[in-house]
Amino acid sequence: MKNQYVNTLQEGDHVNDYFVAARKDLRVKQDGGKFLGMVFKDKTGEIGAVMWNKAADTAKLFEVGDVVHVRALVSSYQGRLQLRVEQVLPLKEADYSIDDLVNKPDDAKDVQKAFSTILDSVKDPYCKALIDAFWSDETFQKVFVRATAAKKWHHEYSGGLLYHCYEMACIAEPLCALYPEINRDLLITAILLHDVGKLDEMNHDLAVEYTDAGKLLGHLHIGAEMVQRKIFAIPEFPERLRLELLHCILSHHGELINGSPVVPKTIEAIVLHHIDNLDAQTAAFSRIIRETREKGAEWSEYLPLIDRVVWAK
Repeated sequence: MKNQYVNTLQEGDHVNDYFVAARKDLRVKQDGGKFLGMVFKDKTGEIGAVMWNKAADTAKLFEVGDVVHVRALVSSYQGRLQLRVEQVLPLKEADYSIDDLVNKPDDAKDVQKAFSTILDSVKDPYCKALIDAFWSDETFQKVFVRATAAKKWHHEYSGGLLYHCYEMACIAEPLCALYPEINRDLLITAILLHDVGKLDEMNHDLAVEYTDAGKLLGHLHIGAEMVQRKIFAIPEFPERLRLELLHCILSHHGELINGSPVVPKTIEAIVLHHIDNLDAQTAAFSRIIRETREKGAEWSEYLPLIDRVVWAK
């Protein structure tokens, strides 16, 4: 039974428990020897770790994604908690509970049902046919509802992609009512499909890692190709609708510097971009505030990804 979780660790604690190995880097010390840099995680978060002795031998014992038993001391390095590891040993599946390691929201089935209801409300026959080509595929839906939306920043948990798309659809509804120029059916279809390439961009195991295709192509390109293949299988699919949907997918990062090959040039594309970013950043800030409060702190640690600290009030 697991007793120690990442979000409860404090400086000076002695750790003797199991975690998922999320990263492993064998590095060279100044004296020419080797040390092992690691990241361990469970359902409550992740923590960096370092091992100074027997690094090379220990690195051979486990791979990223394995569940390992860790003995370590919690210390502080550059203002962050870090494990100074004494021992890492791989565990067999019978030695741990997956529920201790994976953050799975309790209402996932309710969210899946609510999102399905929104998708069912699409009336355009070609948008509907394209949605059904994905969502009615049991294998696709099974993978989609357990996929993470990101490796670390937002909706970074099993089922995160489903929640992200559902929340985006909820944000979109009042906008469509406020701005009748928006093609609601097109926007809802694009919300489902905008990140579909992430199913192949990353694996969605205990430790999320980018695949070769993900590193080489990225999810915008992968997703656009997935959608294109489904469109070609739908008889008489309108060319204009094909272009509009693919444009939404390829432009949803908003700027060339952020990885989009084109910038949004339709009202649906610009709305998709902004609600995608709004939901992602709000979810990330919400998590950071919650984790900061759990530590009894008022300000978060410095976050290099956004170059700031966050006030938890």
